[in-house]
Amino acid sequence: MDFVELAVPFFILAMAVEVAYGAWRNNQTYRLNDAVASLMMGSLSQLMSVLRLSFAAVVLAGAVEMAGVVAWTPDAWWHWILAFIGYDFCYYWKHRFGHEWRIMWASHSAHHQSEAYNLSTALRQTSTDYIGFVFYLPMYLLGTPAYVMISVGTLNLVYQFWVHTEHVKRLGIFDYILVTPSNHRVHHAKNPSYIDKNYGGFLILWDRLFGTFCDERDDEKPVFGITHGLRSWNPLWANAAVWWQTLVLAVQAPRWRDKAVIWFKGPRWFPQGIEPTPDDAADSALKYDPKAPSSSKAYVFLQYWVLTAMGFALVSAQDLLARPAVLALFALLVGSMFVVSLWLEHRPQRFIVDTVRALIMLGAGAWLPLLSPNTESWVLGLQALGTLYLLLIMGAYILQRATGFGLSTGQAEP
Repeated sequence: MDFVELAVPFFILAMAVEVAYGAWRNNQTYRLNDAVASLMMGSLSQLMSVLRLSFAAVVLAGAVEMAGVVAWTPDAWWHWILAFIGYDFCYYWKHRFGHEWRIMWASHSAHHQSEAYNLSTALRQTSTDYIGFVFYLPMYLLGTPAYVMISVGTLNLVYQFWVHTEHVKRLGIFDYILVTPSNHRVHHAKNPSYIDKNYGGFLILWDRLFGTFCDERDDEKPVFGITHGLRSWNPLWANAAVWWQTLVLAVQAPRWRDKAVIWFKGPRWFPQGIEPTPDDAADSALKYDPKAPSSSKAYVFLQYWVLTAMGFALVSAQDLLARPAVLALFALLVGSMFVVSLWLEHRPQRFIVDTVRALIMLGAGAWLPLLSPNTESWVLGLQALGTLYLLLIMGAYILQRATGFGLSTGQAEP
């Protein structure tokens, strides 16, 4: 059973409650631009399923078959408990190496880029995790059925959602045993004393056992984000940034050995002959927050929910459409996320790029039926959206020119 799918309505409701509670307590932890960027990352990670990248499944199935493993049947309740604990143990090591090897940090860093800490941060997931599955291979080799792994894995992930909040403080004995909001705030902090601590998913006991635990201190408030800030709301760059930076370092490394070793060293290790750039922790008070008018924010908020609905629709309909149409619609949705980031960052080219996207939608009747039959509803929907977006783009252009925002680029504000 996939508990994440069942929990989606709860996630949405919980975020709404957190926003309302923050407003009531005059302690709002949400910024629309940061939250939308995080939520788009989550949507993109789910949308990646339409590409059917089944490398992990092939490797796991092949390894189990070669070993002649016979799956056991979870007849008793304690089978599920052991499977859950075993999964959490494997998750600890996967998560730990996700911070200690660049080849895994390149993927996992996407989850840590947010400079806010709220429930939307929990949904900020990577789309490039193609290596982490190997840490669960021992459980498959022990005969754990795939449906058990899916059940305990998604249950573990659902548990981790609620610990991404600043509003829940210390929880006494639970802070000693479980991953709690206090423990996980430390994990997301870029304070030097907090970095690379508290990797557990459900049990914090693994961190206490293997020496990676750090308690949240009252005299040191966590500062969230990564030491070299992303400074972008673009979900494509968010997924690619560390991969690209590591590739550049590997090419620049003078020694051939370092070109390979860098992928299996921590993010703070640099090849001989290359000087690291200073961390931006000293500037942590200056969060990335480009100024954008209310009209842009309202437009972005609308677009996010439209993109989310379209993403769910595409995932559900992918077997009913020909493959070229699925890939084309996938590209359109991913491109739309890039367009949203232009509005969030108040980029001058937002009007032109978004107009091109709207025209592509309006022309769906000319190109989409060529890629697949049974696309009538998609054509009508895209044409309606294209018309709406053109009207909203023109309205935003007129309004923003009249109010002085014009084509200027937003700047970060403290």
